[in-house]
Amino acid sequence: MKMKAALLGAVALLGFAPAAFAERGSDGEVKLTFPQAVSIMNPYLSAGTKDIIASAMVIEAMAAIDDQGNMVPRMAVEIPTLANGGVSADMTSITWKLIPGLLWSDGTAVTADDAVFTWQYCTNPDGGCAQATKYDGVASVEAVDASTVKVTFNAPKPNPYTTFVGALSPILQKAQFANCVGAAAPTCTDANNMPIGTGPFMVTGFTVNDTVTLAANPNYRDPAKPAFATAVIKGGGDAEGSARAVMETGEFDYAWNTQIPPDSQAAMSAAGKGQFVVAFGTLVERLEMNTTDP
Repeated sequence: MKMKAALLGAVALLGFAPAAFAERGSDGEVKLTFPQAVSIMNPYLSAGTKDIIASAMVIEAMAAIDDQGNMVPRMAVEIPTLANGGVSADMTSITWKLIPGLLWSDGTAVTADDAVFTWQYCTNPDGGCAQATKYDGVASVEAVDASTVKVTFNAPKPNPYTTFVGALSPILQKAQFANCVGAAAPTCTDANNMPIGTGPFMVTGFTVNDTVTLAANPNYRDPAKPAFATAVIKGGGDAEGSARAVMETGEFDYAWNTQIPPDSQAAMSAAGKGQFVVAFGTLVERLEMNTTDP
């Protein structure tokens, strides 16, 4: 069963997930429509939310934040804390343990070297990394062993959950991006548009500023996920058009960032093909100042 929904909040797709299914790919294809088309699948080279959301389906970090604000492990076995020894007592380091046997979608093993490389990739001064703030205050990233990554900070860090946490700080495959460091970063078209990841999907096709096609990752760690065998993200147009494609025509299953007036929402809802999901977050689209009335 597919859930059709049009999303009004700009960040709430992070809380959208299909229900668990007994078998990977059992629910066929899911079609998503974005008013803004995806332009790149490497979040380190884009600050655009539409690019970050799309790439998060493919590449992951050690941990993520769920729709309730809880930190949940992704590539890591558990969340490091002071209590379990993962965060040092002086708050100057955090140590992550990779899930044993974790594989990239191409079947090769994920290692701590991939995390070290990702830090080097984003902090290269010639690379133009859009997420450089995620590595602020990091003195070093060390591969303690093949499955252990230690991040050391320049000083005690009250919140050590910035590096390798969330969709803005995923881990890249070193083998794929090895020749894409520094000034070469934006030239690696294949890697930037079709990254190899550990997420539930892998990219099968990409048309810049138009369409992304994805298929279930056969090496994903949960054999029951993703529920969908394939996914399509179609971009372009406007928010109202995206909403109509879900709520009235039923052409798509999900629309992101459909910020439209309440009366338009009510009219579209009357068709009975889907529901609007309102989400609130801290993202500000823009501020408009009235300079004529001090």
